[in-house]
Amino acid sequence: MQNNLIMHDNLEINKEEGYVMISVNPKFYPTDVVMSAAYIFSDRTYVLVDGDPIEEIIVKLIPKEKADVEKLGREFNNELVEYANHTISAIKNAKLREAILNRVLLTSSLEKQEIEEDFGALDEAKPWMTNDPDGVAKPWEEKYGKN
Repeated sequence: MQNNLIMHDNLEINKEEGYVMISVNPKFYPTDVVMSAAYIFSDRTYVLVDGDPIEEIIVKLIPKEKADVEKLGREFNNELVEYANHTISAIKNAKLREAILNRVLLTSSLEKQEIEEDFGALDEAKPWMTNDPDGVAKPWEEKYGKN
């Protein structure tokens, strides 16, 4: 190990050259989670994602402006946890979201059928003329002409 490198947990910190490398275990954090976390840092750091997506993913963060690189590495670890939690929640709630969406679509379909039964099928060419016995809903051009 070189003198200018500091190792903490999964971080390799090089304060002299101003970067941090984060070693990520893809068995805990899939590639899409790593990429989501890396994207969050792309506005304030240069990001390099490398390594083997089966064995070890290496993320290198180089700040665009002066920053504490150890803090960046630790913040990256927090983002990994956040995105992993979000992914797990999305998987757990997928069936519930699908059931809610199906219910909304079914309800919408039933409401449309009820409206058509009450008022007849909507005239697609002139929807404003539907159920207008007094003829009030006329386009401006029909009522007053083009000028």
